[in-house]
Amino acid sequence: MLFTMMTPSNLQAQDTEVMLPKKVIFETDMSTDVDDVGALAVLHALADNGEAEILAISFNEMHPSAANAICAINTWYNRGDIPIGIYKGSLADPDESSYLDTIAKFPHNLPTIPTPSSLELYLQVLGEQPDNSVTIISVGFLNNLYDLLKTDPDLISQKVTELVVMAGLVDDPYNTIRHNLVDKSEYVIHNWPTSLVISHYGESVHTGARLAETPAGNPVREAYYRRFNEQYKGRSSWDQLAVLYGVRGLGDYFTEVTEGSGRLLNGFEWKMKPGFRSYLDPKLSDDAFVRIIEDLMIKPPGK
Repeated sequence: MLFTMMTPSNLQAQDTEVMLPKKVIFETDMSTDVDDVGALAVLHALADNGEAEILAISFNEMHPSAANAICAINTWYNRGDIPIGIYKGSLADPDESSYLDTIAKFPHNLPTIPTPSSLELYLQVLGEQPDNSVTIISVGFLNNLYDLLKTDPDLISQKVTELVVMAGLVDDPYNTIRHNLVDKSEYVIHNWPTSLVISHYGESVHTGARLAETPAGNPVREAYYRRFNEQYKGRSSWDQLAVLYGVRGLGDYFTEVTEGSGRLLNGFEWKMKPGFRSYLDPKLSDDAFVRIIEDLMIKPPGK
């Protein structure tokens, strides 16, 4: 008779589930507001923890310094080679920025010159990933995702598990309508073939003041400093909370609501459906979220 000895290491291997990093593409309108910068800092901190793998960063606004500024932030976190794509269509009334020009001067080398369009980047990066493996976290406009959806919806179905959209649930006043993009937002919300989760919370969660504790060479620190007229102040954390959910999931942070409906300002409404359309409500207090997010935002870069 053959006996198998269960050593402590055997038992540990049986009981421990290996958690692979979440594969993430970050879609941002980093320009006017600064919570996009804070969200990218959170994403890098989670990557340093082994919780996320940043596949690419896509910019959906139009600003000449954006790609360089994003690369400078990536470089600070020792990931200057992350692919970056930018929107190359046209936008009505592009937004200005109080900080992009400044942080674009921080050390960096763009991974690709010229910077490709976001559509090109999506097609390449998604095509290289395993099936059902990618989470897209959108904290800006949906124009790049519209282009991708119109170009290759089957690629989305094959590669993307979830799209997290930071936007207001009812009559969103900015991310889904700015630059006359409401019809493209409607198309994405109506036709996106995988799970789409709306992250709408964060206005009362003010983070960023503790960036004053970080080194002067930190471009995230500099962005908040410039945004608030050479002061360190807290700002609403809509985008950081979207990233927190996109990487860590519901956890003890959120409840997923799969009933009810959402509405855009053009009158388009959609129904929630389990596994397909939903939105998040917070489970923690604002103070608890502030501690979690700021700890990640000020975390020193990993080696």
